[in-house]
Amino acid sequence: TPLLVVVFLRGGADFLNMVVPVGDPTYALVRPTIGLTEEDGLLLLEDDFALHPALAPLEPLWDDGELAAVTCVGSPHVTRSHFDAQDFMERGAPGMRHVTTGWLNRYLQVTRREDESELRAVALQNLLPRALRGDYPALALPPGLGRKLDADTLAEFEALYGDAGSMETGPEEAGEVLASGRATIGTLRRLQEILDAPPSDEGIAWPRSAFARSLRSLATLARADCGLEVAAVDYPGWDHHINQGGVEGTQARMLADYAASLAAFRVALGPRMERTLVVTMTEFGRTVAENGNNGSDHGRGGGMFLLGGGVRGGRVHGRWKGLETKDLADGRDLPVTTDFRDVLAASLEGLFGFDVPKGFFPDYKPGSIALF
Repeated sequence: TPLLVVVFLRGGADFLNMVVPVGDPTYALVRPTIGLTEEDGLLLLEDDFALHPALAPLEPLWDDGELAAVTCVGSPHVTRSHFDAQDFMERGAPGMRHVTTGWLNRYLQVTRREDESELRAVALQNLLPRALRGDYPALALPPGLGRKLDADTLAEFEALYGDAGSMETGPEEAGEVLASGRATIGTLRRLQEILDAPPSDEGIAWPRSAFARSLRSLATLARADCGLEVAAVDYPGWDHHINQGGVEGTQARMLADYAASLAAFRVALGPRMERTLVVTMTEFGRTVAENGNNGSDHGRGGGMFLLGGGVRGGRVHGRWKGLETKDLADGRDLPVTTDFRDVLAASLEGLFGFDVPKGFFPDYKPGSIALF
């Protein structure tokens, strides 16, 4: 089963310091403190771009053609509000507050099958992200859930849902509640069996972070061939107005964790990576010029990473216009030259062969980006 993993860097990650435009002389002028240079150990990708040195674990994946970047990607909506930008992006409907379903949930609903697994869609976090909310039932798997699912607890729930007479409701409603409860218990038991199995990833250098733990659980589920098809993982904390830093600092530490965790996930999946696509996204980018607090403020155009799944890796996709003021949005931000929905649509088609139907992304005019 192909597997789509969506990693959301919440807070508006500064992509300009992740895939650095070393070929643009304006970069050093507008980022004298948080900017990076070749002397900082930048990892050259192409003539004009380089990876932040903290992303070094991803360089071999780039060299092997498994990892691609998309620059100047984002929403056509002009908001710089975290809540609105995340909401619009996860629902695939910029500016349309009446749309209440997530783009991943719509995909799952449209492609629903009778023989599908109850573990088809999972979020490795406490709450379902908005991208997975809707009519299709998806499961939120909080960190450490496997340790909490002891046999006695499940037995108590099983006894509760096995006693129809104790339900204070009508026969029809009771039957629906009982069926749903039993199905949930069955799913939890299956999860427990999978997550409690002896680990088969010994020797892999997993970081000791919440993000790494989520990816490790996800890798365990993927290797179990349990029918998992869509997964979501949040990584919060990327709103770096203060002390973002350059080669060192808050962003560098988070990038090191992100890269090491993703590299470990790649090793853990092995050959399964050929049918697994990891899409990393964020709600918007940051201002081109640094602020006065060793950080950056909310911007427009950002970036995305795509790993595995037949992606055309080893290249920076998207239309780059440069960093001169005349080329920026509002004279301060990277412009959005690639609609994020173009990347999501290409990902669904490239991995699943799913041709996004009209109306799937409301009021969306498809563009083309050759990612696969």
